[in-house]
Amino acid sequence: MNTKAYDSALDFTPAKSAAPLASRMTTIGDWFSSIREGIALAGEYKELTSRGMPAEKAARQVFEKIGHN
Repeated sequence: MNTKAYDSALDFTPAKSAAPLASRMTTIGDWFSSIREGIALAGEYKELTSRGMPAEKAARQVFEKIGHN
């Protein structure tokens, strides 16, 4: 086996993560915020449909709010 060819095949892998801890924490915080927003909007959808609103109209109303909170 040619070791040089094997080593060059691994050149595409990143050597080290360059993201500092603060950046990672921000990413994790954004992720949790998105999950929280999704759960809240799912609850709103459920409430709208339980009050008799058609599913398509309720989904449109809820989707319009994504990212606007």
